Amino acid sequence: TLTGDLIDALPAAEEHILQVHEALQEMAQVDARMAQVVELRYCGGLTDAEIAAALGVTDRTVRRDWEQARMFLAEALK
Repeated sequence: TLTGDLIDALPAAEEHILQVHEALQEMAQVDARMAQVVELRYCGGLTDAEIAAALGVTDRTVRRDWEQARMFLAEALK
């Protein structure tokens, strides 16, 4: 069961969305294509092949960018 203490420790949905947005902005400054991959995957719902076609890169490049983006976001959202 959730206790009041645990619920109070969870970030508000708005706060979490803002953290993700800020992390994506920071990511775009480091690697714009990597940020595009994240946006196309989550906001656009595109597959790796569709993202590759949209960005003019290979599927492998998209997968590599995605793996780097996951690590970047995990670190940024700690």
